[in-house]
Amino acid sequence: MNIRQLYIAFIFVFALGLFYQYSSEQRSVSGERAVELMKAETKKQLEDNGGDFVYLENDLLRLVIKTSDGSIVEARSKEHLVERVEGSLGVRIFGSDIVSGFKYYFRSGFTGSQKNYLFKRYINNGVLLVSEDGLATKEIVFSDLPYEVLITDSSPDGVSGKPYASLYRSDSRSLDMNFDFASGGMINRSSYEAYVISTSQDPYEADRLRGVDSPLSVTSGGGWVGFTQKYFLAALLGSSDYIYNYHVDGNNKGGLYKMGYVVQPDDFSSVEVTGHTHRLFVGPKIRKDLVTRANNLEQTIEMGWFWFISQPMIWLLDKIYSVVGSWGWSVVVITLLLKLVLWPVTGAGFKSMAGLRRVAPEMKEIQDRYANDRQKLGVEMMSLYKKHGVNPMGGCLPIFAQMPFFIAFFFGLREMVELRHASFFWLSDLSAPDPLFILPVMFGLIMVLTQKLNPQPPNMDPTQAQVMKAMPVMISVFFVIFPSSLALYSVVNSGMSLAQQKYLYAKYGGNN
Repeated sequence: MNIRQLYIAFIFVFALGLFYQYSSEQRSVSGERAVELMKAETKKQLEDNGGDFVYLENDLLRLVIKTSDGSIVEARSKEHLVERVEGSLGVRIFGSDIVSGFKYYFRSGFTGSQKNYLFKRYINNGVLLVSEDGLATKEIVFSDLPYEVLITDSSPDGVSGKPYASLYRSDSRSLDMNFDFASGGMINRSSYEAYVISTSQDPYEADRLRGVDSPLSVTSGGGWVGFTQKYFLAALLGSSDYIYNYHVDGNNKGGLYKMGYVVQPDDFSSVEVTGHTHRLFVGPKIRKDLVTRANNLEQTIEMGWFWFISQPMIWLLDKIYSVVGSWGWSVVVITLLLKLVLWPVTGAGFKSMAGLRRVAPEMKEIQDRYANDRQKLGVEMMSLYKKHGVNPMGGCLPIFAQMPFFIAFFFGLREMVELRHASFFWLSDLSAPDPLFILPVMFGLIMVLTQKLNPQPPNMDPTQAQVMKAMPVMISVFFVIFPSSLALYSVVNSGMSLAQQKYLYAKYGGNN
């Protein structure tokens, strides 16, 4: 490398550094502004509702409870901030937006009876509300399990209605999600938002709210119902001790959808019930937590077509993280392990490609000789392949072998809340695109080097040849919008493939 090239490289790196510094400052200013606007909006919402609220929080959740009806109108995850800046509020799972009219809240009670409540007092890990007529109480307390709330509706004298619990939600994008380009907006918008339900008849059913053409009603013991969105979930968890009538109702008055259950009596000879305790999970979708909380609850993490590959890959990624303590290095390690597992398959493909490179001169001679006789050309080419024991389709093996894992990892990494705001070297957020485009550029360079190992076939159409040359750039563009964790996986995987390919070409005489 001469002095001029070194100078250009220095200028390029210096420019990237300035761009990174500027982008960081801009993100910080933007985040601080968003925090101030959010605080002001929250204050205004509460003031507009007459201050009829009590607050309940622990280390993980902050709840806002409307005392007049006992509904939980806001739930923030204190562990997962909206912006990665000092003073940021937590992401809202329940909440409302004045501008868009969005609402998402929880309510419980007894069918056929709507009580008006008054704040009584704070109790251990919770709050106690008492109805105006003094005949009913509502306790809302934090469970010992993380991100779980227990709501107990009681009426000591008994009521004729049945206990119910429901989630009410508008059909629009979730609150506090970033949809700007730098935060991976295109990927965030494509995430699945839907009602989810698990019963004895169907272990897992999900659909977008707009797909609710008619009310859904299922009676089941145990099970659960809720709403899933990117990174977070709100779900009403049933118990095997009770029978529930789960329901999902379409767009009701006020533009709200309702999903929940009504608890069925054990003994129909008695119409009086005195109370019931509901389990509400409202928190992040972390697979190792969901699998222990309720059957099939981990399926709310939408992992696409190859979920049966995604699930074990995410399990292994989490195990690696427990050892190395870094999500970035965990991605690198699992990529290397996967490469070792697929080494024999990809190696067979590269071996076949090395064989094709060895016979390339003979292939060109046959193609020139029989350029005007396609039938004879096909016969001679097959004879050549057979003579040297090469398979022209063998080169597709590396691609076909790795593609399901790439797709599976894409969906798995896209939905991992653990990667949100996780840093790795210059990457400040592994769930967002690379802010400096270093990984997309590295991937493109590796693709170019890989192409140089595989000269274009003789007599290739000129247009096709140009398309093939542009392919690395075209593919790299995708990684500009993909999560940097996936770009990291692809760079490490492609780099390993390039090294393997060069080694096998040298070993089997593929270097021409």
